[in-house]
Amino acid sequence: MGQRTIKSIPEGSVKNQEQRIREYVRHRNMDGTFGEIVEVFCDPGISAKNMNRPQLQKLLEQVSDGTINLIIVTDLSRLTRSTKDFALLWDFLRENNCKFQSLREAFDTTNAAGEMVMFTLANFAQFERKQTGERIAHSFLARSKRGLYNGGSVPLGYRIDDTRPGHLAVIEEDAEIVRLIFKTYLEEQTLAQNSEALKRTQSPTP
Repeated sequence: MGQRTIKSIPEGSVKNQEQRIREYVRHRNMDGTFGEIVEVFCDPGISAKNMNRPQLQKLLEQVSDGTINLIIVTDLSRLTRSTKDFALLWDFLRENNCKFQSLREAFDTTNAAGEMVMFTLANFAQFERKQTGERIAHSFLARSKRGLYNGGSVPLGYRIDDTRPGHLAVIEEDAEIVRLIFKTYLEEQTLAQNSEALKRTQSPTP
């Protein structure tokens, strides 16, 4: 097998997954000249739901200029969880003579059956992402119906209630301001008009 340039993208625990890829490349090189890992690309904390990831864009640039001719991932879903994006990526890789390999799925991309398996797995990855989003949304809705706080910035007029986990307590000194904001909005009907009306209310009389 001829020399290849290897690119790796880790999943989950970055160090552990990178180690898996390095061990795989080391094992393949024992049987001949497989190639070397030239760089590891990782976008920690950024979902693979789209392609707006700095390290992924950097990877694609290096594929385009010929620096990388093989991408190795530990799991297909680490590269993308969108069927549409995967189709675009796959066409891009073929146009730039870059091969693709996933350690988990271990599919062969040199034939039609292998491509079919890849797209099927990409569909499952997208399905899993959407299901996760639905579960989170349903959980948030159920919590809100029970009067529980779903996290994030604490809204004006409230504070976290230390005596009741998951609940907020009213800050009485701010409550009148909040009531005024809501009352004015019901009268003005738009945020812009509401803002102007509140400014007039707070402006000192000349």
